[in-house]
Amino acid sequence: MEMRKLAELKASNPYLRLGTDVTDLEKSIQTLGLIAPLVISTDNVILAGARRYQALLNLGYTEVAVMVVDRNDLEKELVSIDENLVRKDLSKIEIESHLRRAKEIYQKLNPHEETEEKEVVEEGIKKTILPAEKFLHMVSEKTGLSPKQIHQAINRDEMASNYVKEARRNGELSLSQTNEIVRLNKKDQEAAVEHVRDLPVREIKKFVKKALTDGVDKAIAQSPAVPHHKEFLEIDMGLKRLIKKCKQLQLEGISMEDFPEDTQELFAEISKFIEGEEFAIHAKASERYMDSIQ
Repeated sequence: MEMRKLAELKASNPYLRLGTDVTDLEKSIQTLGLIAPLVISTDNVILAGARRYQALLNLGYTEVAVMVVDRNDLEKELVSIDENLVRKDLSKIEIESHLRRAKEIYQKLNPHEETEEKEVVEEGIKKTILPAEKFLHMVSEKTGLSPKQIHQAINRDEMASNYVKEARRNGELSLSQTNEIVRLNKKDQEAAVEHVRDLPVREIKKFVKKALTDGVDKAIAQSPAVPHHKEFLEIDMGLKRLIKKCKQLQLEGISMEDFPEDTQELFAEISKFIEGEEFAIHAKASERYMDSIQ
């Protein structure tokens, strides 16, 4: 470890996160001093510690303690990725991208490592061996994610099209929805997203299964969009739970007349709505949709 002038350091590393709020970090440095040094390359490029660097500049420091790393380009990139992976403010998409790149670098540095997922039988028990398992365990210790979660995150980043990633950034797709859609090839993912983005995961799973068998165009044609289909599915599931609960109460000798008056009135209102013509039209359309993707 040694001291370097802040003015000599280069914040040119694309992994650095500059321009963020470092107010709390400034207070910490003023109170406790700089606990962890910056990590730099032999040519003064900052590899880790961008926020500390920014806070020190804001506080008027002119020198800083640094740890100089003399490594090749891939190893230096891995240092920067490791720094980012332990941060708490990365988005899920950023984490997945970092994990994928870290795995690529690790495999280049360790070409002898197993690169394919496989199953083995040990003492009569079937066990899945994940690719680059040593790498997965190393990252697991740093991030707190399980090796399986890391493996799935890397696969998701590799399989997702740019369109799907953008939809996730905009909050239009959940993680579970994405896991189903990325089973399709990248070319088909955009059409699939536009058609099923408002559907619950179980319906997307059915759609993807049909698309993998018959092609995405045919799957879309056989499952036309239904207005308010998501809402109807939610009502459908709620009513099924309600009917199940009522049957349980019936077995215990409890009938509708035993419910409080307000509850009885609520049941009556629900009955009127379900018997209405508009609800019946949408319900039949939704039912046809369900039949088409079975």
